[in-house]
Amino acid sequence: MNGFVHTHRRRAAVFRSWGFTLLEALVVLAILGVLLSLAVPSVNNLYAKHRLQAQAEGLLRSLQLARSEALRRQQPVTLCARAHAQCDTEPNWQLGWWVFVDTNHNARRDEEEPLIEVYEPLPPMFFWGADSTVRAYFSYGPEGRSQSPSGAFMAGTWRFCRPASTEGWKVVSNALGQPRAEKYTAAQCP
Repeated sequence: MNGFVHTHRRRAAVFRSWGFTLLEALVVLAILGVLLSLAVPSVNNLYAKHRLQAQAEGLLRSLQLARSEALRRQQPVTLCARAHAQCDTEPNWQLGWWVFVDTNHNARRDEEEPLIEVYEPLPPMFFWGADSTVRAYFSYGPEGRSQSPSGAFMAGTWRFCRPASTEGWKVVSNALGQPRAEKYTAAQCP
């Protein structure tokens, strides 16, 4: 019987050594809390970078859509800065944009002109700027080339940035109207 008690005590001691004391658990939780507090700013920064890239890619997709619709419909298609119920003559792309069939090719949306896409306003944490050539609108002619209402070609750059960051995204459209998105280093973001 003596051997049984000794074996039983040894097993009980082994089982007790597998657990954690309250102090050990609290130390582990404190270390995890410190590591998590160091990681949160990095995760927030990464999230903001991806949202900024998504906004630039949204404009890129809208330009590609406008170009393909101009080719498909064989009519001018325009993308313009939105100002509630009309195109914005004081270009504020922050409010979003429209893609529409511009049947009279005046770079303004009239009521009878079909609306193809509505892009929602940009989040307030992001800023956007455009070259003077594309400040208020960008149009494609029936052949899919960028074209102003006067018939001249259009090319330009839209820049997306966020405060306190030197990394930004830009969407560039060349003389043929083919857009692309790329990273750029922002000297300063407004």
